[in-house]
Amino acid sequence: MSRLKSPSGIFLLCCILSLTGGSALAQSANPQPSPMPASIPEPRDVPYPGAIRLSVDATDIERRIFRVHETIPVRPGEPFVLLYPQWLPGNHGPGGRVDRLAGLMIHANGARLEWTRDPVNVYAFHVSVPVGVSALDVEFQFLSAVDESEGRIVVTPNMLNLQWSSVVLYPAGYFSRQISVEPSVRLPEGWQLATALESVSSGDGLTTFKPVPLNTLVDSPIFAGRYFERLDLDPGASVPVHLNIVADRPELFEVKPEQLMAHRALVQQAYKLYGSHHYDHYEFLLALTDEMGDIGLEHHQSSEDGTVPGYFTGWEKNAGERDLLPHEYTHSWNGKFRRPADLWTPNFNVPMRDSLLWVYEGQTQYWGFVLAGRSGLLTRQQTLDVLAMSAAAYDHRVGREWRALQDTTNDPITAMRSPI
Repeated sequence: MSRLKSPSGIFLLCCILSLTGGSALAQSANPQPSPMPASIPEPRDVPYPGAIRLSVDATDIERRIFRVHETIPVRPGEPFVLLYPQWLPGNHGPGGRVDRLAGLMIHANGARLEWTRDPVNVYAFHVSVPVGVSALDVEFQFLSAVDESEGRIVVTPNMLNLQWSSVVLYPAGYFSRQISVEPSVRLPEGWQLATALESVSSGDGLTTFKPVPLNTLVDSPIFAGRYFERLDLDPGASVPVHLNIVADRPELFEVKPEQLMAHRALVQQAYKLYGSHHYDHYEFLLALTDEMGDIGLEHHQSSEDGTVPGYFTGWEKNAGERDLLPHEYTHSWNGKFRRPADLWTPNFNVPMRDSLLWVYEGQTQYWGFVLAGRSGLLTRQQTLDVLAMSAAAYDHRVGREWRALQDTTNDPITAMRSPI
């Protein structure tokens, strides 16, 4: 110790500190990352305890607001995470409009509970469930677009399109098929609705549906309207198929016999082409409108089809619209009954991967044209022309020379960028 008191000893000690402890001190002075928030429970394939009661009030058509109330069973005293759907089937990407969720309030036993949005995953909401609480009362609004610049219009003075993915919060930690939901909807007075869901009761504008798993609910949207007509596309069949039409004006329902026969032939030609059908009923949801946004979205037992007002009344002028129903109908076989493995996810907040989207959409597009031609929705020449036009377009896509087909799905859809 006495030797360290000498000038040379002090110099030696400083050298040692600079090479050891000094470097550690310098390193610790640099910025270090903050810990990540608590992880969100991974989905498990086990039943969720109890059923969620989901009520939607869709009567505020002037302000285009859906008002939502949920009663969600919970375990007392446990942390709880609610998820808003982000990765939506048929969208193939993270298109859930959480920016349209507003007014979220959570109560239990009459007292308000505070929630915290996850700082990393903004589709997740953390709630501390007090001891003695077995259910949460959740209220919020979905503020649907009032202008096309805000997104697709889903509510007009005469019709609406309710997609359940927009109006549900659900518990993290479970496969969506393991979460039971008891849904109901209240519509404006005098409006009628169509959906693949089966109703339990209907009266005074309120329709209550049979309990279904959450994944079935999200796969079963509603079209409703002031002006409504339902056409039987397979009369006398044990498995019914209907064309449910909402329109801006009642005169748009003028369907000629040959037009109805073409739509009925679509069902028969699909059965001949695919050799089976795996639904117990099927509902085409068709909107004839220039007020509600266009749509073509597939589901297992239904499809959302939004097209021009003159689909029937301007039949000869709208051949380009007549492959929409065959395309979405084909998806019931290709995309819903059979789906690429990495496009299937256990719930709506696990990212989808799109490696076989070219089969999911490309093959569906092809068979949609074939069915349109076989059923008479398109003439033989129109069908040949549209197939030739598709082939010619791809012959001149320069990107095919440098870019794999798989990359044209994963990049623009998952990254939400425009393809080149």
